[in-house]
Amino acid sequence: EEKEEPAVKRIKKDMPSELQNVEFSKPISWNKYIPYTNVPLQLTPVDTPPIFTDDSPALCHRIHAISGRARACSVYLKATMGQKNPKRIPTPVFMPVGTKGCLKAVSFVELAQDPGLKCPIILANTYHLAIQPGTELIRDFAGLHNFQGTGDHNLLTDSGGFQMVSLVKLSNVTEQGVEFANPYKNEETMLLRPEDSIQHQNNIGANIIMALDDVVSSIHVDPDRFTQATHRTLRWYDRCYSHHHTNGKDQVQNLVPIVQGGLDTELGGLREQCLAGFRHRHVELGYKIPGFAIGGLAGGEGKDAFWRVVDQSCKALPDDKPRYLMG
Repeated sequence: EEKEEPAVKRIKKDMPSELQNVEFSKPISWNKYIPYTNVPLQLTPVDTPPIFTDDSPALCHRIHAISGRARACSVYLKATMGQKNPKRIPTPVFMPVGTKGCLKAVSFVELAQDPGLKCPIILANTYHLAIQPGTELIRDFAGLHNFQGTGDHNLLTDSGGFQMVSLVKLSNVTEQGVEFANPYKNEETMLLRPEDSIQHQNNIGANIIMALDDVVSSIHVDPDRFTQATHRTLRWYDRCYSHHHTNGKDQVQNLVPIVQGGLDTELGGLREQCLAGFRHRHVELGYKIPGFAIGGLAGGEGKDAFWRVVDQSCKALPDDKPRYLMG
């Protein structure tokens, strides 16, 4: 009689090839410093001018102080099209959402001048800007900074991936990408492939752009769908990276990958697999990765599950890179 194959081997058989030889008996991590190791982080005074490198040509991340696992940092960004003088971003920082390029009920004058609102970075939504008014029009206005008239503020664009959850009834996800039904025009669809997402974000001209990830609601109940989405997120990131780095936009725009994996924080689980995939690309393949995002959360899961994922990700991701907790 054939013996049943061990569970670990069965799991590895379904993993992407770059994960087949990863040792999952201990947590994934890389580029860690005190308090995780005995290596001290290099601390820099706040007023030190930024230095951009070949590894991170459009983002400089400075660490000013640490307290336990917490870091006080600054992020400096290069000016992109339509932008004048990018503002320093102190972190931790809350980034408000301007879905269609502006914040509701708040003027940019208030955002820039009100002491309680001063925020050096806001988010704009790739999907919604692609639907209306179209990112080609924004490009022709020399980017969203110029379109808004807010040259000093930094911009981050999401990839359009979240709409796979928020507009799930209007979307169909395949390996090629995600096809959305246009909510404003019957019988019209928009195909958003990884390459399309990057092109839209290049047109918008945001300082920080996100890789298109396959997003599943955190309270979804199909484990196979989470596995598919986690591995597809790694494949789609490769396509995003290739498109972004062949059109020269990597010199002024920062492409950030998103860690997925549902709420599976077990050793060798989906979050660990996604982290191992990005570690492979960063360390072994030499991908230029200016920072990392933690995605797939704030979708209805309990706070205990939320913080377990955040805790795992912060213990794993490089301490010398900025992190973006999405949602």
